Amino acid sequence: MTAEIDVVGGDHEHTLGMSQTRDGITIRYSTEPLMPVFERMIAERAYEACEFSMANYIMLKDRGADWLFALPVFPQRAFRHSNLYVRRDSPIEHPSQLRGKRIGVPEYSMTLAVWMRGILFDQYRVHWSEMHWTTGRKQRFPTLERVYVAATDEDLERLLLDGQIDVLLAPRTRDAQLPAAERQLKSLISDAQAAEEAFLAQTGIYPINHVVVVRADALERLPNVARALFGAFRDCKAAAYKRRLGTTLVPWGARHWNRMFEKFGGDPLPYGMTASNQITIRRLAEYLYDQKLTSGIPEIDSLFLPNVE
Repeated sequence: MTAEIDVVGGDHEHTLGMSQTRDGITIRYSTEPLMPVFERMIAERAYEACEFSMANYIMLKDRGADWLFALPVFPQRAFRHSNLYVRRDSPIEHPSQLRGKRIGVPEYSMTLAVWMRGILFDQYRVHWSEMHWTTGRKQRFPTLERVYVAATDEDLERLLLDGQIDVLLAPRTRDAQLPAAERQLKSLISDAQAAEEAFLAQTGIYPINHVVVVRADALERLPNVARALFGAFRDCKAAAYKRRLGTTLVPWGARHWNRMFEKFGGDPLPYGMTASNQITIRRLAEYLYDQKLTSGIPEIDSLFLPNVE
């Protein structure tokens, strides 16, 4: 068969150039909105290789999935402190006030939500079980055992605006696209960057959200595809670092770039099984277990294909 593979992922600066021929394999990289990619991969095993939810990958492996395997490539990381939204007239002024409150989240098992539920306890001492959770009715995984989550067909942002939930935990809001004077929502944590830097200083963790996975049949068809893909992702990231495009787009961009690279030891997005990546993934696995989304905490090395670096 032809030595080629289709890879689907996000439209990242550090994946430009992924379409290439490497180690005799033609890699065809295309971008798609990632939420539907995750859903299709879980429901249909739709892609030979794709960017995927880190939390959902650990959940699938915990459930015995042997049809997909991960590369230690983490194309998307983000702090999530700014993703807690309240109404501008909300009496809630600090995350420590969230006990007993109603929290809406589009997808309960999404990595963003797993990280933020864990961070709320680690940083603010409010446990996820002390809040009331509401989700959209369509979820990637069946109703969770031992966890009560209310499902709704209503729009969660609308429920927040109408006062039927107290907080929305989501990647973005429609409200944020309005002119500033017309916005009705705000981030609960007013200085999110300060809170994120405090979390980084406390834990050393820059949360991993996405990983690259490959289906087992693709690994069988192309025995050296894992190494080829890892090398392509690694080299594209190195090229993005060299281009430094972010330094030209905003005022003081070069100074900010230099400061961030110093803070992260020269590599804000490390790939491979580095010590920092193992610490970060283990913390996510611990959060998943605490939140009753997995049956245990796996050996981190066992989650990834070996000998690809």
